[in-house]
Amino acid sequence: MVLSEGEDQLHKKLLDLCSKLNLDQKTISIAWENFTNINKNITLEGDALQWLGCAVFVASQFVEISTVSTIPSSPVIKGSGINLKSLLRHSNLSFVQFFTNINLWADMANLSEEFKSNVNRLKDNFNVAHSTFKKYCFLFSKIFVPPNLVELEASKHHRNRKLRPVMCNSSKVFEFIWNLFITLKASDSQYSTELVKSFHLLFACLDLAFKNAFLGKRRDLLNPNFECLPPNWNHPDFVSPSEAPCLIGYFCKEMVTEAMHTKIYDLKILIGNLINNKVLTADSRHFTGLFDQNTFESNFKNVVNTYDAHLLNTVDVDEKIFLAEYRRRLLEEQQNQINFEQSVKASPMSYSAECSVITSPQNNGRNGIATPRAPDTPLTGRSYLPREADTSPLSVDKFLTQKITRLHNILNNRSPAPSEYLLKLFESCRVDPTSKIQDILNNLTEKFISAYTNSFQNCKEDAKTVDQYAITLFYKFIENILKNEKKIRTDISDLVQKDIFYMCMFTCCMEIVLFSHNCPQKFPWILEVFDIQPLHFVKVIELIVRSGGGQLSREIIKHLNKIEETVLESLMWKSNSLIWEAINNSGEIIPKFEETALPGQLLYSAANGNRSDSTENLNNSDEQPILSALERFQSPNNRQLLPNVSAGQSLLIESNPCVPRRPGSLPIIFRKFYNLAGIRMEHLCLRLGLLDTEVKQKIWTAFEHSIQNSDLIRDRHLDQLLMCAVYVICKLTNSDLKFQDIMKFYRDQPQSSSDVYRHVLITRQITDEGGVTIPEDRSDLIKFYNSVYIEVMRRFVSQFRSTGQRSNLLLSPLPAVKRDLTSSSVQVVGNVFVRRFESPSTGSSDSFNYVFNRSPSKDLKDINKLVNNSRVAGKRLLIDGDLDKEIPPNKRLSNRKVHTLVEERRNQNGE
Repeated sequence: MVLSEGEDQLHKKLLDLCSKLNLDQKTISIAWENFTNINKNITLEGDALQWLGCAVFVASQFVEISTVSTIPSSPVIKGSGINLKSLLRHSNLSFVQFFTNINLWADMANLSEEFKSNVNRLKDNFNVAHSTFKKYCFLFSKIFVPPNLVELEASKHHRNRKLRPVMCNSSKVFEFIWNLFITLKASDSQYSTELVKSFHLLFACLDLAFKNAFLGKRRDLLNPNFECLPPNWNHPDFVSPSEAPCLIGYFCKEMVTEAMHTKIYDLKILIGNLINNKVLTADSRHFTGLFDQNTFESNFKNVVNTYDAHLLNTVDVDEKIFLAEYRRRLLEEQQNQINFEQSVKASPMSYSAECSVITSPQNNGRNGIATPRAPDTPLTGRSYLPREADTSPLSVDKFLTQKITRLHNILNNRSPAPSEYLLKLFESCRVDPTSKIQDILNNLTEKFISAYTNSFQNCKEDAKTVDQYAITLFYKFIENILKNEKKIRTDISDLVQKDIFYMCMFTCCMEIVLFSHNCPQKFPWILEVFDIQPLHFVKVIELIVRSGGGQLSREIIKHLNKIEETVLESLMWKSNSLIWEAINNSGEIIPKFEETALPGQLLYSAANGNRSDSTENLNNSDEQPILSALERFQSPNNRQLLPNVSAGQSLLIESNPCVPRRPGSLPIIFRKFYNLAGIRMEHLCLRLGLLDTEVKQKIWTAFEHSIQNSDLIRDRHLDQLLMCAVYVICKLTNSDLKFQDIMKFYRDQPQSSSDVYRHVLITRQITDEGGVTIPEDRSDLIKFYNSVYIEVMRRFVSQFRSTGQRSNLLLSPLPAVKRDLTSSSVQVVGNVFVRRFESPSTGSSDSFNYVFNRSPSKDLKDINKLVNNSRVAGKRLLIDGDLDKEIPPNKRLSNRKVHTLVEERRNQNGE
């Protein structure tokens, strides 16, 4: 029974609900009968009123209602007479919760497939409408003056006064265009089910509205900054042309022909029908005059009434709720003293799916779905991403609706079971792991369904669907990985017996599925569900990306790359992480990067007295070996080693097989960590203008030392120690750099978060001798530096002081990171390149730079002379034979370095 409520109390709730909805006695009787039947046999958890709302909705779909007075041609229809918006409001149901509960109800009541199909159609319509309204808000603010909250509220309060006219201001035009759009959209179901067609109709409506405002010279309506307006639009003597500019090409960069067809043919028919039926008063040929003050009021009211009449005869979502929700949001922002004008300046009238329109029309709910968008591109892994898709307004929203489709393309109609090839592969092993894998999947499935239903209020069917997708993906990737493994070693029996391998693989597959479904629960939620250690989980990410066969989308790869970075930067350094046990078992301290690096990953300074390590193969990513999965799951002190990532390349890519000084599976993790730190340090130093190699070596040496001190990195973040290392070295080398400067440029990095520098662990939670628990203390990064970091590092970094005499401390070699961390330069002609402006100090001394809107014209003239092969005052380029000529004393050191490098290369080749 629901909440153990008495039958009389439940029946009273139902009568009260039906009274608010003005339902007939037959619908009430059917709803009560259905509810009592299910409530006797099944425990309905949660709010009883929500389940009563479901019972009412189902009952209304099977009651035939006479409509002779409204639709003479169809005197009886089924499933009408109920306003879904009112039902959800009075049942305290959000739209998300409604769709969840009604599907559960359909299963419990064993309802027909036709009913379930209608519910799914309703859900799809809602999703399409929601995405379209977001697009509408964004485009309206581009074209028209943004709605005014005062005007919106005034129209709401005075809408029932007969003597109060509907003013044709931007706020009412905002409502009118949307009402006109949803009225036209109701004429054809394809506009409600297909997002692209819905967008095209919206574009046509906006184009029509712009045409009316433009030809009517309504400067009070149009945004003066709209780029499609003529330059002299605001001039008093402006004469309107006979035709307004067409906006279809502005709205979409692809499928323009289809959008134009909607404007020229479909909209013409639909608007013509409204004019013929006296719904709209406008010019029947050009469709102008919609905003005339003497006709706007009747046009507005007639369109709203026409749409309301449509809702009476269908059970569609009342799409006027988005207008009400938009008004509520503006009012809420005003009440919270949020500067609305400042918020729309950055993203004009952006409408987020996190708003409560997805939740209850009455209350803010817990079930908001975050707006799906492509994750930021990390500093690592950029070269491994597929080609970036077009980012026009249409293609962005197509991306929002196609993530699940892309997942289905990866699954390629596979079943959630091993293929015949995989079964034979298992049979060829010393022990067939098929039953072991099935037991593991059963256990993880049970955990997931339990956690998912608890998080999303008993969405058991959704949980089962997601789980089946994950199992299908799991077997696909397992098969691909084992194929690769067979190329490395004939016998894969050791790998197929490792439980943790399968657990991590399934966890990663589940994360991909959840990401594709825009699940509100974000990583590392799935690790907590399956009780998987981040240290183990990170081992399978690259395996999955490499085994994807190019089918994984950019968004999935970037998401996995971000997850890997999250593990490396913070999760694996938690106090409860297995990394501390692994370090203790290895019998050694945390290694430096030099002890784990591969050839080509180190850059030495000549001042160190060490030879320069070769970096010729940094970009040789096309000849990477097939990776071994077994070596990733070896014990930390195992002598075998998996070839790993080349510095500057993706964390997800590995190359250059060799054996470094610290072999084993654990150093692979540290190598990834240091490569990540090196890329972020180079990015930060580049922005700060710290280009001196020795200064960067000192920063890196200090950073490595802070990592080896486990108390500093434990429960903290890579970026925290990196920023502290930059600051302490700059301070000791007499730099005037401030901590605020470092944090400013840190925020330019895609993974940056304010929590990293605002909530740094100062002291951990402790319990004193008296049993009193003292909570942990967190503060900003500057306090951490002054109270914790410098106390630990003071003695070590004091060796870096600029005393005029070189310290005996041997500086660590730098990771060999590619300098171009953001975007490639574009070659214009010859040796002339154009790139994004980064910092005034990044230009080299032997090049000529011109920064648009900053540099004097003389700099551009010098570049022109260079392009024209003219003599340019400045440093000359090194040409053949220069090494044999007389070299000034101040240049001889550089010359010796070049000759030393050449000689060492010859000796290496001779060996």
